Amino acid sequence: MKELIIPSSSDSISLSTIVTEPSSEPKAVLQIVHGMAEHKERYIPLMNYLSDRGYVCVINDLRGHGKSVSTPDDLGYMGKVGWKGLVHDEHDVTEWIQKEYKDFPLFLFGHSMGSLIVRSYCKTFDNDIRGLIVCGSPSANPLVGTGKFIASCIKLFKGNRFRSPLLTKLTTGAYGKKFRKEAPNAWICSDPAVVDAYNRDPLCGFPFTVNGYTALFNLLEDVYSNKGWLVRNHSLPVLFIAGSEDPCIDGINNFSKAVSFFRSVGYSSVTSKVYPKMRHEIHNEIGKETVWEDIADTLDRWVG
Repeated sequence: MKELIIPSSSDSISLSTIVTEPSSEPKAVLQIVHGMAEHKERYIPLMNYLSDRGYVCVINDLRGHGKSVSTPDDLGYMGKVGWKGLVHDEHDVTEWIQKEYKDFPLFLFGHSMGSLIVRSYCKTFDNDIRGLIVCGSPSANPLVGTGKFIASCIKLFKGNRFRSPLLTKLTTGAYGKKFRKEAPNAWICSDPAVVDAYNRDPLCGFPFTVNGYTALFNLLEDVYSNKGWLVRNHSLPVLFIAGSEDPCIDGINNFSKAVSFFRSVGYSSVTSKVYPKMRHEIHNEIGKETVWEDIADTLDRWVG
């Protein structure tokens, strides 16, 4: 494993990045985009497994996360470029990969908020990848416009860097209701050890700033908007995966609608799989080995 910095072309943010490589000739490269209020190191076990299966894996801390911040106060703050910066940062990472591993096909994997970023990425950059895995995807929310309005009002009085308990309650606050008899944030995973490590980690679970929530709302709006889809790569293979107990997908019916929407904008090869009894982080769940194997097998099929 190696660690490096990839400069963002959007502003002065330095994207902290790690790479794992197989011990022999790679089959392909997988670019991973992590979720909200976490960091890249949480994906190292998955990356090591996939590298053992022959894949170079590349992941960066999103702006406002992990080490991709100027100061700890920037956790949950996306800068003036906001949601568009999050998307273009990932294309900056893609361009680095294309230079370093130009002879190998590139696949993209996004989890949770990362699943929003990779789908927004596809609106413009789908020709740069050979396949897409969408994991733990937030479903369309009819109240996203209301959320943006509330955030704009709070910004007016409190500023962009204010951390609003109301915005937290309106977004991830409801996810834990079903699991309230368990530890805080038990909605992410049924494995108590994973939840405990998450709760103890200062780089996980931090509240977003008003700026961060505005970026999240804009991503949600962009991903489920019919506008702006260039769809240059109609036959791009796309796989949606999620846990049946994931509150983020808002039920199997809404998950299916998210899959159908991606087909409706012009992608002809979209499939999905739901894992019974698993929660939000299926790649960290009890039984995660099945998920890891399915991801690797899917990539193998796509490589051909």
